[in-house]
Amino acid sequence: MYSRSLFPALALGFPALAWSLEQRSDDASPTICATKSRIINSNGSSVWPWQSYISSNITPPYLQINRSHDAELSPGLIFLGQEDDSSTEPGVKEVAPFILTDSSDLVWGGPVGDSSNFRQQFWGNQSVITFWVGTGKAAYGADAGRGWGKVLFYDNTYKLINTLCLQLNLTLPTGTSAECEADVHESFITPDNTILLTAYNTSQGDLTSLGGPSDGWVYDSIAVEVDLTTNEVVFQWSPLAHLPVNLTRYPYTGSNLTAPFDWFHINSVQKVGDHYLINSRHLWRTFLVNKAGDIIWTIDGETGGDFGPLPENGTFSWQHMARLREVTDQGALLTYFNNHLDTAASTVPSTGLTLNLTLPPNPASPPKLVTDLWDSINTVSSAAEGSFTPLDNGNFFIGYGDEPYLKEFSPNKNVIWSAQFADKNLGQSYRTYKQEWHATPYTKPDLVVTAVHRNDSLSHCSSSSLRGYVSWNGATDVTGYTVYAGSSEHNLKVIGHFEKKGFETEFSLPDVRAVQVGAIQERREIKKSSVVYV
Repeated sequence: MYSRSLFPALALGFPALAWSLEQRSDDASPTICATKSRIINSNGSSVWPWQSYISSNITPPYLQINRSHDAELSPGLIFLGQEDDSSTEPGVKEVAPFILTDSSDLVWGGPVGDSSNFRQQFWGNQSVITFWVGTGKAAYGADAGRGWGKVLFYDNTYKLINTLCLQLNLTLPTGTSAECEADVHESFITPDNTILLTAYNTSQGDLTSLGGPSDGWVYDSIAVEVDLTTNEVVFQWSPLAHLPVNLTRYPYTGSNLTAPFDWFHINSVQKVGDHYLINSRHLWRTFLVNKAGDIIWTIDGETGGDFGPLPENGTFSWQHMARLREVTDQGALLTYFNNHLDTAASTVPSTGLTLNLTLPPNPASPPKLVTDLWDSINTVSSAAEGSFTPLDNGNFFIGYGDEPYLKEFSPNKNVIWSAQFADKNLGQSYRTYKQEWHATPYTKPDLVVTAVHRNDSLSHCSSSSLRGYVSWNGATDVTGYTVYAGSSEHNLKVIGHFEKKGFETEFSLPDVRAVQVGAIQERREIKKSSVVYV
């Protein structure tokens, strides 16, 4: 399920602006005619348009983008864990993690299969990418709202360097089996060389206060911290041990061992000093918990809880991704992706919410509204999932979870970039991030050479008989390629160079027998492709 074959997709490239043979002052070899190569595919079905290439079989989505050209976007790449959002109708060509530019060029396509919370993080001083992959009842990502699986760590060469398989001896619902027990929702690496996870245990609970039995079945959604050196659990918190189930806002309609009642629904955990910020979607509450498991304070999305009344437009419900930021002894900013709804039939806009909190909580100094971001022209109402992240340049980035939309807002709270990657209700990404990421793959660049097609995208600048197509999955800083050609691999000589154009570059070739390309990064060649015989 989590593999990708290497045969190339046979497709012609859409032409970008081609450029002709010339000399560069910093390189004695000629510049070869080259252009961006890709095809935008659409089969007229429910599947969203996708991109394809000749040198790679990766099929990422083609983002439909709207951008304010006079606005400054934050630097960074889009981390999109693309999934279908329907069990009956496919909405996306390929379920996989993708790294894309904000102009829809592919950077990296990961292993085929579900990937929840796909993102860049720092493991110590090492920049890594991490994501959850699942087995068991919720193997199809966050569709069912829960999962049991593992967290994968890749380094900046895209080698798999760690697989975290949480094992807590959980009781899983009837019919579910899984070797690893981490849930889809959280995989947050801390500066303490630990990782914060969530896990769902099937437990018995007293549901009489909700009209159910005294020995009903519930999900106890647990916050877990694991030492990444020893893989030992160093913190574990059970909401069932600290809170009554009748605090839930989720309607009780019965429960059993196959479908336990999800009264709390944990979906984010953050370490704040020696404390833990734990978010409950179904209680509309977020808790600060100490190492002993005691609740230090609570903020309630309707009443404000320990903090006093919430400001106008500052209430929240069914919320995701609670994060404390800019924490001091006197206060902090608390951000949410505020779903504000739990049904796809609702049209209440989901927002990027920021509250300014007084610490410790003081009802006489209640929270103040900082942001309540939503697009009034193209409103998105997301019933589940979602992410909201302030960016380093003052912008804000929102991923709308189970709705296939992404938006970047300016510091003055205007939408300056938006993208769609599937039809409404047919595609999703649990969280989506815009982050800095630099990587050089351990693999070789992929090269395919074909005969020229009449009147192709380079015909106006080249009369040569061959075309090369090169891509290098995951390379972020390659600027161009050197071309080697000859009668065999033993007598290859440099015949020119060209600038990298998008994910895949098409370039012209004379009538030669053997071809190889070398990737250029920071003005030096760092790796060559295999030799291709024509």
